[in-house]
Parts: sequence; structure tokens; C-alpha cells
Amino acid sequence: MNIENVINILNKLQITGISDDTRYLEPNDAFVCRKGKHYQGSDFVIEAILKGAKAIITEKQIEAVTVPVILCDNIEKNFEKLLNGIYGKSWQNVKLIGITGTDGKTTTATIIKFLIGLSFSCGYIGTNGIRYNGIKTVTQYTTPPLCLLIKTLTKMANADIPYCAMEVSSEGIINNRLETIRFHSAVFTNLSHEHLNTHITMENYFQAKAKLFNKLYSDGLAIINNDSPYGHRIKHSRLTTFGIENISDWQALKINIKSTGMTFDLKTPNGIIKNIKTNMMGKYNIYNIMAAIIAATDNCIPLPKILRNLKNIPEIPGRMELITGNENFKVYVDFAHTPNALKEVLFSLKRPNNRLIAILGSAGGKDKTKRPEMGKIACDIADYVVFTSEDPRNENPEDIIQDMTSTTDKKNYEIILNRKTAIKKVILQAQAKDVIIITGKGNDRYFEQNNNIYSYSDITEATKALQARKNK
Repeated sequence: MNIENVINILNKLQITGISDDTRYLEPNDAFVCRKGKHYQGSDFVIEAILKGAKAIITEKQIEAVTVPVILCDNIEKNFEKLLNGIYGKSWQNVKLIGITGTDGKTTTATIIKFLIGLSFSCGYIGTNGIRYNGIKTVTQYTTPPLCLLIKTLTKMANADIPYCAMEVSSEGIINNRLETIRFHSAVFTNLSHEHLNTHITMENYFQAKAKLFNKLYSDGLAIINNDSPYGHRIKHSRLTTFGIENISDWQALKINIKSTGMTFDLKTPNGIIKNIKTNMMGKYNIYNIMAAIIAATDNCIPLPKILRNLKNIPEIPGRMELITGNENFKVYVDFAHTPNALKEVLFSLKRPNNRLIAILGSAGGKDKTKRPEMGKIACDIADYVVFTSEDPRNENPEDIIQDMTSTTDKKNYEIILNRKTAIKKVILQAQAKDVIIITGKGNDRYFEQNNNIYSYSDITEATKALQARKNK
């Protein structure tokens, strides 16, 4: 059946949404059987019906189901038409601000949401889920598949939300999750060692990231980190740069890091603004803040209003999240899972008179080449390191840690394979003024091992360990 007839039938059935993933299917959606990397959509038809699917769209006949089965010619070729036929184009009214780069996407996107939210409603899509109008949805993606993305943007448009800050991953780009999507602004945060299991080379990795800027409207703004050696390679008709080390359109000067935040001067295209205050920690966050400032000003938020509110940026879940309260030591949880992010986080916490203890691992089934570098960084910067499991998936956790310790000549570490045990032991043995950082998972709510996914949270385990310490 051709796509026009399929859409007519769906409209007669009063279908208001479609889904190609049962995890995000809503009652009265039509379920689309698409071919995935590891599965066939037809494998999930019964699950879709049990979740409330009102119809099944497929290329091949399916027998013995209790809802209408609609045969569609060449679903992949006609998928865009199918989406437009159901959702229309109201989602295009949401101005998208895309953020790509190895590190900083979540933080930058969250700050942008906060700053634009000073004057307008702004949604967020990224590693920390989907958030708008008080709605919070957890997903398994940084950049959602196109079907879920269009459905989400349509809901935002129907709720009169004019802006959305969206993390754009290289995986999302190369897996065609952004077909038909255009952006009004796009940020390049940085590029460092990560995802080489997928991209093989840094050049391939960069080229994937750079494709975001091909999706900018001609009058859209490219916002580029000028301190990244890859930044100068990105071109667009409207482009502005930010940086610290190199002369840039927007440049942070005289950075002063304090125990409660930072101050800095900001050179803008219109002059220098002195003594800006923020409650965020870490020099690396200055980059995220600058990118967010530029994106917000380009979307009609007055700069004075932005600068007044930089000291009120809300805590970002799983990003340098402080778990302790009135204890005489500190415990942080952070998502840092790349060499560059780990280095920046550890340096931001390093103090002459405080012992820095790092708890970390490296995920299985991912880029193995980063492991020795991360292990060496941890042992070189932290005073003591506990290597532990971090989503080993189908790899042996001992092999992963062996990779991580293979290039360090330091002996300031121990291995505790069980992550819960590692966290509990370090917190129970913490001394006054210690700073403990648990990296790699941030606010993830799961743990993957041996083809199983378990409920798990670093934040929960750290909180339980702190309570156990109080009860000793």
C-alpha cells in the first residue's frame, strides 16, 4: 500500500502518534515495524499491542493480532512522509539549539535551558532525558531516534514551548536520527579521545560531529570553542568563537576559582565585562558557561539578565554533584568517562591540603584505547585511586582494569571489582578534608553486566554509605 493510503487509514483510526520503539510507545500510537541494528521491529508486535498500540504498520503481513495491520511499501523510504502525515509540521516551530562535542554537552545544554528559561519556556533533550514544563522522561539515548524526537518536539510545540536545547551525539548523527531536523543555533564544545570503537579515527569522529553544522539554517549561529584544535575547521555563514587561551570573539579572562564558585572577566564583541560571578566549579565549566551565554543572547535573552543569574545555575544531576552535607569530607558524583573529562574534573578538585580519592572504571563494549590513558591520568592526579567495575557488559571486569593500569608506574591504587563495595569502603574510611570523586556513571540508574541490566545508582550507593557511616 502506498504511503498516502497508509496515512489516510491512520487518520480514520484516529491515530495521533507513531512509535518504532516499544519503550516509548504510548496508548493509541501505531507501532511501526522497522529493521534495527540488532532486532526486527516485528519481534515486538505483541509487546506493542499489550502496551496499547492501536495499529501495526509493517511491510509484511502479520497474522493473529488483535489490532489492524496496515501494509506499507518501503517503510524506510517513506518514513519522513509517515511522520509528517501523523504529526504535521508544528514541531518545526520549536527553535532547536544543538550542542555537540566530546565533553560538556549535558552541562552546556542544561545551562542554556536555564538561561533561556529566564524569559521563555525552553525544553531539554539529552543524556539526562527529556524535560519541559515540569515533565521529566528518562530515555536510553543522548540524541533520541527520529520517531521519538519528532513526537517530543510536537508535544513541545503543542505546549507553546518556543525553544529546546538538545544534545547531539556523533552516534545520533551517523545513525540518521536527525534526518529532516534543522537547527537555529549549534555549539561545538570540544573533541577528545572517545568513541573510537565506532569511528576508528579522530578524523572520522570529527567529521561526524561537523555534520551538525550542515543542519544549521543559513541565518543560524555556529558557536565554536576556539581553544579546540578542531574548532577552526568548522565553517558557517554566521559563526562566533569563545575561548580562554586563544583570542576569541568571547573570551574569559582573569579566572579566579574559589571554594564556592568562580569569578572571571568576559571579553565580548562589545567590550569587557568585569568580575562576573558563577556558582559553578572547574575551569572547564567556564567554556560551558560561555557557550550558553552566546546561545542565550542570540535567542533574545538580555546579556545583563544572563550575567546576574550565573550565580544561580541549578545543580546538574550527575555533573559534579555534591552528595555530602555537613560531613567534614566531600563526596562528588560525576559523569566523566573520557580522558579529557576525567583530567579536568580531577584537576578542579585537587587541593594542596586535601587528599583526593578517585573511584572509577571504564565501560565494557566501548572504546578500549582510552582505558590506559584514563588509568594513568587518575593515578597521576589523584592521591589514591580505586579501580572498579563500570558497566562491563560482556567483558571481564578484571581485563578492563588490567587495561586501565597497564601504563601507570604508580602504586597509589587498589582494585575492588564490586562497585557498591568500592564506594562503601572508601566512604567508611574517609578522613577529615578528604575529597572523594566517583566518576563514570553520573546519575545513571542502571548497571550492565553479562547481558543483564540491573537497577543501580552511584548517587544512591554513596548516600547509603554515608548513612552507614553515621550509624557506626
